[in-house]
Amino acid sequence: MSIALIPTTNLATARKIMRALVPAEDGIDGAIVANTDLISSIVRGRQETGAALEVGHDAARSAVNSLARLFEARDEALRCHQLLAVTRDALGLDGSDVGCTMGKVSGARRKSRAA
Repeated sequence: MSIALIPTTNLATARKIMRALVPAEDGIDGAIVANTDLISSIVRGRQETGAALEVGHDAARSAVNSLARLFEARDEALRCHQLLAVTRDALGLDGSDVGCTMGKVSGARRKSRAA
């Protein structure tokens, strides 16, 4: 379908949702990176100080549990993105019309295999 035939409100709304979705996904990834840095710092701190293994163990375990919850949040963010892509497609919009990168990497892999 030509972008000229899509109601302007659908396109504008889809772009607004995309502008909110990307920072939400990036925020989760940023929290994952920060949490892995925390875990590494706790373990390295124990090693650098020569403290016993149990020193900081509960804190490290708690950070690991937090990391697992962040990956659960990441799974849900991915699911949300996939569901929004289904809605976008049902409205006749193209991902490139709204700035969607869903499938960008996997699409590149498919092209390279065909070559």
